[in-house]
Amino acid sequence: MNSKHLHRESPWNTDLMLPRVTDNARLTELQILLGGLSLVLSRVHPAFAKTRFLATRRLAMRLTRGLEYNDPTKAHVCSEDLKTALAECERSLDPGTLIVLKKLLARTIRDEIEYANFDRQIDFTYSDFMAEEKITGMFAGAEQTQATVQGATLN
Repeated sequence: MNSKHLHRESPWNTDLMLPRVTDNARLTELQILLGGLSLVLSRVHPAFAKTRFLATRRLAMRLTRGLEYNDPTKAHVCSEDLKTALAECERSLDPGTLIVLKKLLARTIRDEIEYANFDRQIDFTYSDFMAEEKITGMFAGAEQTQATVQGATLN
């Protein structure tokens, strides 16, 4: 059975238990950030990490999920977790990880503001499309009838 799904390479290097290096810039950012956060978490005692670095651990788990799915949007990173993780380990992060964390925080805040100002529904399903087409058709029919009546009165 030769399926293209069987030949697709996993985003994880199973020998090293690390994510594979990719050409996708957003995935590379996630890899850099996850590496830096994992390094900070590995330096502290696990009990201390469970009590004092909750947001950092949660962010690391979300980043891991995004890398496992090979899709940065699957990480579901929110600005509150990024802000708290930045406050928890800002002094401990290496400069590259800190730059990526601040860049991701700025992008996430911008996206959340755009989402809050967005008037339309984000998850546009087929039934939504059909309902909109039906409503548009009803209004188009009413406008066409009104235009015909106006045209008849002008002639």
